[in-house]
Amino acid sequence: MAERGPSVSIVMPVLNEAAMLPECLESVVAQDYPNIEEIIIADGGSTDGTCEIAGRFEKVKVVDNPRRNRPAGLNVAIAHASGEVIVRVDARTRLATDYVRRCVEALERSHAAIVGGPMRFSCENAKQRGIAAAMMSRLGAGPAEFRRLGGEPRFVDTVYLGAFRKEITAALGGYDEWSGGNEDAELAYRAQTVGGVYLDPVIRSRYVVRGHLRELARQFHRYGRNRALTIRMHPCSLSARQLAVPALFVGLTAPRSRRSVALSYASLILGRAAGLALSDPPAAPTFAMAVPTMHLAWGSGLLMGLCRGRTRRGVRTHG
Repeated sequence: MAERGPSVSIVMPVLNEAAMLPECLESVVAQDYPNIEEIIIADGGSTDGTCEIAGRFEKVKVVDNPRRNRPAGLNVAIAHASGEVIVRVDARTRLATDYVRRCVEALERSHAAIVGGPMRFSCENAKQRGIAAAMMSRLGAGPAEFRRLGGEPRFVDTVYLGAFRKEITAALGGYDEWSGGNEDAELAYRAQTVGGVYLDPVIRSRYVVRGHLRELARQFHRYGRNRALTIRMHPCSLSARQLAVPALFVGLTAPRSRRSVALSYASLILGRAAGLALSDPPAAPTFAMAVPTMHLAWGSGLLMGLCRGRTRRGVRTHG
């Protein structure tokens, strides 16, 4: 890598993120990488002072995102970017000081199309810890590699957020603006043909966990609905693990099996919650409620998305 390394543009889609943005941008401006040219924030029409907060930080440029959804905002920001490397950040993210440097090093070492790290969580109370435990568990969110901490750097199907050379996204046609909130996974699927996706555990950031089960339900309903859009666009992207929740739904509604399935499911959740109670007793009750909340919300969103199909209307994916 050259002394200063390739130039970097950090891009962020936002909509009414005044509560989250200051701490996020503080972690961005604290980066130790010497060649960050700009921080481009694509705003979808915030009314809570988000743009005014963004303007207080060095190197920030605010651009309009008239379609108001996240993938469209990312495309707008990338179109305005002058850096060779694009580092994607969300307002709920807190970056380690070496995050950008580690991303650049991983890009140059792996020659992958996209690089990133695992999804770590920032929690302030027991309820958030319970939700984070559910999101990290294989029972709650499946065996996705980016939810596993540690291990060796490796090629995977997708990563949390991600960094890539601008020329790569140009060759791929950018983010699909009709993919709803599944834009990272959808881009990662297409990127498998031009170098793949590389997970490096030393790329460290933290995601601020939502603090209420209602917010978690809305979040996972969007995940399921938007995952359905990607499946309709790319049927081969459907993996066996994504059939687990629909299979659970079938088992719970089938007259002959619903009692045994429900008992087995409840026993599994309570068993995992009991295990968590040994290390973090206050978080265990929320974990026990968060897992079925995630499954019900994701599964209903997936079924809704599959039934409705892919629409050509803008989908709001912030929040």
